[in-house]
Amino acid sequence: MNFDDTLKRITEQLAKGKSLQDIADEHSVDKSVIKSELKKGKKVEKEHTGSVKKAEQIAKDHLVEKPKYYSKLKKAGL
Repeated sequence: MNFDDTLKRITEQLAKGKSLQDIADEHSVDKSVIKSELKKGKKVEKEHTGSVKKAEQIAKDHLVEKPKYYSKLKKAGL
C-alpha cells in the first residue's frame, strides 16, 4: 500500500461510529479477538503518532478491513 492509499484510509475513518462489537460482528469473530488485536494495534500505531487516540483510530480502521491485521503483521515479521 502506498502513502496516498494509507492517507486516504486514515482520513476516511473506516471505523468511525463503530464499536468493537460492531467490528467483531462484521467479521463473525468474538469481540475478544478484536479487543486483543486493538491492544496490539495501539502499540504498533503509537510508533507513528504521539497521540494515543489517533493510534487507536488507525488500529480500529485496520481492524475494520482485517480482524487479525496485527497478528498477521507480526507473523510476517513486520
